[in-house]
Amino acid sequence: MRLFIAEKPNMGKTIASFLPGPHIKHREYIETGGGIVTWCVGHILKQSDPEVYGEKWAAFPGKFEDLPVAPGAGQWKMEAVEDKKGQIAAIRKLLKQCTEVVHAGDPGREGQLIVDEVLDFCNNNKPVSRILLNALDKASVMKALANLEPNNKFYNLYQAALGRQRADWMVGMNMSRAYTILGQRQNYRGVLSIGRVQTPTLAIVVRRDEEIEAFVPKDFFSVHALFKSNAAAPAGGEFWTTWLPPGNTLSSESDEKDEENEEDEEVNTTPPAAWQDEQRRVIDKNVADKVAAEVKAAGFGVVTKAERKPVDELAPVLFELSTLQTELNGTTGAGVKDILAACQNLYEKGHVSYPRTDCAYMPESQHSEASNILSTIASVLPGLAQFMPQADALRKSRVFDDKKMVGQEHHGIVPTASAPDISSLAPLEKTLYEAVARRYMAQFLPNCEVDKSLIEVESAGHKFAARGRIIRIPGWRVLFGGKAVEDKKAAPTLPQVDNGQRLDMIQSKVDSHRTTPPAKYTQGTLLRAMKHVHLLVTDPVEKKKLKAVEGIGRAATRAAIVDTLLKRGFLTTEKNKLSSSSVARILIKNAPRALIDPGLTARWENALDAVASGQVALSLFEQKQLQWLQTILTSVQTITLPPPPPEATYTPGGGSGGGKSFSGGKSSQKPAMKKPSGPPPAGSKPCPSCKKGHLIPREIKNGPHAGKSFLGCSNYPACKHSEWPK
Repeated sequence: MRLFIAEKPNMGKTIASFLPGPHIKHREYIETGGGIVTWCVGHILKQSDPEVYGEKWAAFPGKFEDLPVAPGAGQWKMEAVEDKKGQIAAIRKLLKQCTEVVHAGDPGREGQLIVDEVLDFCNNNKPVSRILLNALDKASVMKALANLEPNNKFYNLYQAALGRQRADWMVGMNMSRAYTILGQRQNYRGVLSIGRVQTPTLAIVVRRDEEIEAFVPKDFFSVHALFKSNAAAPAGGEFWTTWLPPGNTLSSESDEKDEENEEDEEVNTTPPAAWQDEQRRVIDKNVADKVAAEVKAAGFGVVTKAERKPVDELAPVLFELSTLQTELNGTTGAGVKDILAACQNLYEKGHVSYPRTDCAYMPESQHSEASNILSTIASVLPGLAQFMPQADALRKSRVFDDKKMVGQEHHGIVPTASAPDISSLAPLEKTLYEAVARRYMAQFLPNCEVDKSLIEVESAGHKFAARGRIIRIPGWRVLFGGKAVEDKKAAPTLPQVDNGQRLDMIQSKVDSHRTTPPAKYTQGTLLRAMKHVHLLVTDPVEKKKLKAVEGIGRAATRAAIVDTLLKRGFLTTEKNKLSSSSVARILIKNAPRALIDPGLTARWENALDAVASGQVALSLFEQKQLQWLQTILTSVQTITLPPPPPEATYTPGGGSGGGKSFSGGKSSQKPAMKKPSGPPPAGSKPCPSCKKGHLIPREIKNGPHAGKSFLGCSNYPACKHSEWPK
């Protein structure tokens, strides 16, 4: 008897549907004429708690001298997740009955781990084959069934997955205990948690908040010149140009970036001039006025470059989870965890494909389903049905690409042929379904045809440039607003000119601008920053690796990381804008640099690649990780955290090891403080943070710090700066 063990129930049921009958369904498995199919429910095992390895680790956070919590070589223990014990028992029973096993976890490291760890936990000794399923359509499943491979071929991949899992457990368990101990020394009563993904993510928000608070607006200037071609042309041949100082290029807001192929911006290594800032903006108005005057005095310009070309703009690729969460968080304000839940609900109802995916492409074999899916979309979404005559189900866009599916566990998120009852969907589910359907349908509409032009003109020794962009045929853009999109993206129509042509200079002017601070992160843009964290890394090797592994965290876990930071009070949210709490800033300021640096993930991944290829043994990886961890623990023992900030509160829950989470910032439990009235006392110094208030004596009235005095800004709560006596 052959036993298939899938990673998830849906995958197991799909596999069973393609096996010969008869089919007999049970709660934990399905009997078929081609074998029994059972499943995990994602991770149904977890690392055992620290007390399993020693009584001294039972209490949280314990003592510094008892750290690290570190199972010895070969002593790692797993246990069933409480609500999944029944499924483990069923798998164990079926393993005793079968003669062979087919490992049907998702392709890739994590999928290999989920099933292999269950086989080890159940002490399986039956032969195991591996089926690799990048898609769950009949053609893909039948082809994979005919090409089973020995599971031991993937043993080293499993070892690498264990290495990642154990290393994350070691870091989170030990560093969270260490920092909670440091916090307790200063009367913090909450869990100060640290993690390989959690801490760099928190640091991203902290640094952005600090940039915003330290931001000082500055004036800068741009120079523009209006040239005219005497040749017959629209609008009399007049067009505005922008001065390009040496080393500058003309930015084109009309050129859209493809989220799947986002490249690093080219870095100009030439230092800016004394009259430019770091972004090469002109900050000396005298320089701008001089250029404008010189061009006006010249009275003409000569065309040095004239380009005009038609361009086909491709439809955006399919949604993967992070991009879907980013878009809907921005348009609806819904939390990224709620968006994932809505997508999961639609998936479980059979209306969209598996949501927890990092991939925006599809296997070519699934192109044949297009006609049925498009018909389903037309039947439930009248707003899209009107454009269905322009759709061609035979059209094969770039998203249908088997090469892009190599190494991917799941394809992009698409509708299925199962039509939902739109009226029964929750508002967020309806919005999500429409967004997914629109992206899918766009693949079958014509390309957007655009005329792009570039003109560069030299006048009085200065280079000016202008871009033009006209949408001739909207194509797929009609699904996203048609004319509205065209108006938003359109650049001025430029006349036809030739290289070397002399143009009349009609007018020159200097425009004044003021810099603005960077935007606060939203939950959606934070997910995007996690995925594209390579843009924040300078080391070229680490940058390349982080880009290859698509950042820190995975599509399936990033929302949970953000939600954890919110629950623990490290992040607060208001009007969809994230802010870091005072405790978060203290934690990031005092955390080990290695654990704040997203490059740690790149270094781990390089080491895990060596494990996966068999070049490095798992035991050696674990040994090196333990040595590194011991070094960090030694270095942080002497850290003295500042006292908890006065506006902080404590909330139960959310921490590991039975502790309580620390919550700083906005809360319904703000402690009362004695607030002085009248003018600030004589001799009080100005607040160094907001520059508006003064530091005045204050006292905590209640809570764990009742009676403590400190200096706080008189501009509180607008400014929360405080200074405590040493």
